[in-house]
Amino acid sequence: MAAAKKRSGSASRVMAKAAVKATRAPQLSTEELILATAEKLFARDGYDAVSTKQLAAEAGLTIGALYHYFPSKSAVYAAATRHAFAARAVLPKAIRESTEAPERKLARLAGWFTGIIMAEQTVGRLIQRELLDPRADAESVLHSSLFGEAFDLFQQLLRELMPEADLDDALASLLALLFGYANLKGIRVLAPKVRNRLK
Repeated sequence: MAAAKKRSGSASRVMAKAAVKATRAPQLSTEELILATAEKLFARDGYDAVSTKQLAAEAGLTIGALYHYFPSKSAVYAAATRHAFAARAVLPKAIRESTEAPERKLARLAGWFTGIIMAEQTVGRLIQRELLDPRADAESVLHSSLFGEAFDLFQQLLRELMPEADLDDALASLLALLFGYANLKGIRVLAPKVRNRLK
């Protein structure tokens, strides 16, 4: 009887351990861990303020392990921003192929972009940092293939709506307005109709 209880208790512990393992989040690969840590740090502190030593420590790695995956801080930053933006940068087909009036299409495009900024704080901050403080030593991720299609469409629509305007100024002004709207919660409370128009 004691042996049966012992076996039963042993089996219960094994089942309990299996249940705990099943409920744990899946383990990130070392590269995914570095990218997730980098996204968080670069969004919070900016490129210049983050050191490879800090990045490795936050990820629970040695500097050597970090450099095994990425040859430089610049390479980590490029990979982290591409990773953060990749799934979100795909312009929805409904906007891309829309035959609506340019004003309505621009409003839908602005709403989509604002939604990306607001949906995840880390991604929004990375986009904002890329726009406000682009690094001279690297191609901007936003202007590359990731957000290039969206920015091209912004410019096309602005050209249609304001043919005499300077496109760079118009795009910069529009993006500043979208970031202001996304980051200033009081504006969304004071102007709820704007929120509805951006949907």
